[in-house]
Amino acid sequence: MAAYGEPDWATPGAATTGAPTEVFAPVAPVNNGEGNKALTKDRTKLWHRLISFTLIGLCAAMTALGVFVILGNRAVNDFAEWFIGAYMILFAVLLFAYEAVWWCTIGSLNKVIRKNFGFMYKIRGKALYLIFVACLSIGIDNNLLGDMDWLRWFAGIGWGVAGLGLLIASFTKPELFENYYIPTRGFTKSDDGGDDEVSETV
Repeated sequence: MAAYGEPDWATPGAATTGAPTEVFAPVAPVNNGEGNKALTKDRTKLWHRLISFTLIGLCAAMTALGVFVILGNRAVNDFAEWFIGAYMILFAVLLFAYEAVWWCTIGSLNKVIRKNFGFMYKIRGKALYLIFVACLSIGIDNNLLGDMDWLRWFAGIGWGVAGLGLLIASFTKPELFENYYIPTRGFTKSDDGGDDEVSETV
């Protein structure tokens, strides 16, 4: 407290009465447009499910085509047609097995598929597989299926378009498959030189 007759500023630590208080005005936020961007929902997993459903449907079409080829070939008895029909069924069942494992992983089945058909676990490998199997429909005799000849075009074009679509998307929209789920249950690190089971990761 200042002595009588002395101003407050003459005594150290004394409060200065009447001194103006400095007021800081709040800084207005700068709108750079970032806050106005709408949040987009991640729909990649939805696309993955739609692709899987589509491939399962194409597997059914190719399996049916193989069965009709074998049945229609009983009258012709052409060895090449037996070969094509059997491989159509085999390749369609293989793809269906992978898609089934993708939805509900069965450890033993997943291990067999991954060790022998590892390319199925990559989008581009699967795309090339689809294109390859689609080419089998070209070798079918035009007169073999009769009224069911439309199935040859449906299955062949469907597999080819699906393969090309996946291949193009993997190059033009790689972010679509960044979190693509790869089933790993049943496949252990010992299969790659380790000891523990590989965790299921995206």
